Amino acid sequence: MKRPGQQNPRKALKLDPRDNAIVALFPLQAGETVSCDGHDYTLAENVPPKHKFAAIDFEPGSDIIMYGVLVGKASQKISRGQLLSTKNIRHEASPYQRRDQSPDWIAPDVSRWKSQTFLGYRRPDGQIGTRNYWIVLPLVFCENRNLAVLKRALEEELGFARPQSYQQFVRDLAGLYRSGQLDGVAATPFVETARGSQPSRLFPNVDGIKFLTHEGGCGGTREDSNNLCGLLAGYINHPTSPEPLSSASAASTRKSRFCRSSCDCEIRICKSRCSFSNSRRVFPSPR
Repeated sequence: MKRPGQQNPRKALKLDPRDNAIVALFPLQAGETVSCDGHDYTLAENVPPKHKFAAIDFEPGSDIIMYGVLVGKASQKISRGQLLSTKNIRHEASPYQRRDQSPDWIAPDVSRWKSQTFLGYRRPDGQIGTRNYWIVLPLVFCENRNLAVLKRALEEELGFARPQSYQQFVRDLAGLYRSGQLDGVAATPFVETARGSQPSRLFPNVDGIKFLTHEGGCGGTREDSNNLCGLLAGYINHPTSPEPLSSASAASTRKSRFCRSSCDCEIRICKSRCSFSNSRRVFPSPR
């Protein structure tokens, strides 16, 4: 229903001046006349909303143009104002064409922020990081179990592990049971370990250690390997990870060839361990 003072709503839309197919915005009835782009069209049949009708008469094989490009061909004669559907047109598209175009972009004025600073790290390659994480990752998923061993050892001994409240609780209960104090088992309350009770971090300037396990690396295609190495290279080259470490097995040797083309780090891999050349630490496989 039209509101008082509201103009008649537009019932049809031509998406591009070159189009010869028009979009119905409302249900259009046969015999109804609608105006679009300065022309009047009388509908030859009912046209549901969002469907298209012919702006001209089409002969079999004529081009159907929408968005200014070829979208189909008339499979039979179509009259002006007639509904376009799969019954009277077939799909058709123009050949793919490559076009190189340089963007017209002007750098914004950032002089007002020139003297602003923030707490961060300037890396040797010019990147700026706001965190300082060690990244440990496997090149193949079969190293995930070894990473779990490294995770526990490194986090606990370097002071990055979270408080093990439940582990300490079980240890206390087990001690009471071994000493024969069965009444004490039921009476012992659970006390959450405070974070401050953990050992202090050995490296105060390191924010943490991230262990990035995955399910790829073995049994996939070359494209799978390229995608995986590209993903890992993104983490390795991120300015928040100055010390990328890697754990690998013999099966991952072939992955190193893909990683060399994915990141700036040269990878050295032997049978049981590997490291990136810009890393100062190499962790052997725990096996």
